[in-house]
Amino acid sequence: MPDRHPANVIRTSAAIAAGEIAPSEAGGAAIDRLTAYDDTFHVVAHPLYEAAMDQARAADDAVARGDALGPLHGVPIGAKDLYDIAGQPTRAGSTILSGSVAETTATAVTNLEAAGAIVVAKITMTEFAGSAHNLAHPRPVNPYDHTRSPAGSSSGSGVAVAAGLLPAALGSDTVASIRLPAAWNGCVGFKPSYGRVSRRGVFPLAATYDHCGPLTRSVADAELVARAMAGADPLDVTARSDPFGDRLDGVAGVRIGWEEAFATDNVHPEIAAACRAAIDALAGAGAEVVNVTVPLRVEAAEPYYALLRAEIAAAHHGLWPARRDEYTASFAGILEAAGEVSRDDVVHAHEFRIGFGHAMEGLFDEVDALVTPTIPVNAVPLFPDDDVPFDDGAIGLLTFTWLWNFCGAPAVSVPWGLDAEGLPNSVQLIAAPGADPTALAVAASVEAAAPDLPPPSRRPRG
Repeated sequence: MPDRHPANVIRTSAAIAAGEIAPSEAGGAAIDRLTAYDDTFHVVAHPLYEAAMDQARAADDAVARGDALGPLHGVPIGAKDLYDIAGQPTRAGSTILSGSVAETTATAVTNLEAAGAIVVAKITMTEFAGSAHNLAHPRPVNPYDHTRSPAGSSSGSGVAVAAGLLPAALGSDTVASIRLPAAWNGCVGFKPSYGRVSRRGVFPLAATYDHCGPLTRSVADAELVARAMAGADPLDVTARSDPFGDRLDGVAGVRIGWEEAFATDNVHPEIAAACRAAIDALAGAGAEVVNVTVPLRVEAAEPYYALLRAEIAAAHHGLWPARRDEYTASFAGILEAAGEVSRDDVVHAHEFRIGFGHAMEGLFDEVDALVTPTIPVNAVPLFPDDDVPFDDGAIGLLTFTWLWNFCGAPAVSVPWGLDAEGLPNSVQLIAAPGADPTALAVAASVEAAAPDLPPPSRRPRG
């Protein structure tokens, strides 16, 4: 398998099933890449190499015996360091949890392992999936320009996949944390519907906003990994029990919603042009384009943010404020701000959220999917320090992403070539809550029309 362009998930799985490569070869190659380039990209929070190779050799034996193989048999993946793996540390990007060892494995990881996947490493992330970087590890760097941000909080996952070190890595998304690293690093990020993937064994940021999903090199890979992760879970009452459903065969007749403000709300012209080109491509593939206005998207910011703060505080009630001095200043600021959220604020936020959900139901009665930017700007220069404010301004910058966490809708970020500075553009596709196959079908159609995305260099730039 070529080193610079390792096979994606589907090709790796197919090659293993056909006997062209052994699982131990695929796993060993991934480990070699992580070892060779981690000093450059800083994506490994905790290696699992010895255990992974034991699993890979067992997978070799299964192939040799002619056993029935799962859809991900022998495929090496990375898991963001908030997914529990029994007997391994879960630090969630924080030094505060440096002594934490998981007793059980997260349901999503168990499901992936049942499908044959092999987790070769825990992957770096920002502190507690917030805005400040993990103090225990060097900050990952954007593979297209090492002077630019890799975004967060699934920073290491986005970098590892985009740089070709792994075919897939797991992320989590509360505001934008799968889709933004995908957008800025140049890969696919899929946030399934809320509850489609169990959150049991995943360290929370904000429980009713957190979504689990993959970052991959293609939409088809994302779908394969997400389907393997998904499923009912009696240990997670929020996990969906309805079937994932079959992906649509193309987009003919699919109603695509577009709001002109998506291209004019302080959106970089090249990103706006990418979205319009994606709309044109979908229309050319037989979709019907419908002009829409997304309801309450301005009014939703305050209740969204109030509930976000309250849920973050709830997740840290056992650590804050007793260990206040061990948090970065940025995350400590989040928790301090949470103290300003009143019970009335929380009640109002919940009431508003119900109304917002009804408004989204009305919107998705009009259209089957939406096209938006993932983020108004491409990768920004690295901040001089790691304490990036996670405030109302940041939430505003991420308007195109957090709305879909508020209502639990599936969303996919897809690359759309490079901008004039050599940074990846991206487009976001959204469908109604539960309509994951529709979001994936529209994303696949956009991906098929997108300009080629040149691979990044593994050499420092800038």
